[in-house]
Amino acid sequence: MKKVDPKKGRFTVDVMADDRTIEKKDRTVAEPLQFYTGRDHMLYEVVIFTAGKNSISGYLSTPKNAPTPVTP
Repeated sequence: MKKVDPKKGRFTVDVMADDRTIEKKDRTVAEPLQFYTGRDHMLYEVVIFTAGKNSISGYLSTPKNAPTPVTP
């Protein structure tokens, strides 16, 4: 998260995936942020619901056939 404007519900965030940084600039609350990542270039989606003074919160939607992380 770089910048948040809670009054207008806008924010700027950096999405870091696969050693790349993608800047999503001046996005609004409830707007889906979509990006491709992984060897098979699967589509991931981040949706932010609330934008506070120093924080944002939402969820990450992953494809159904996405690889699962290895757990020890």
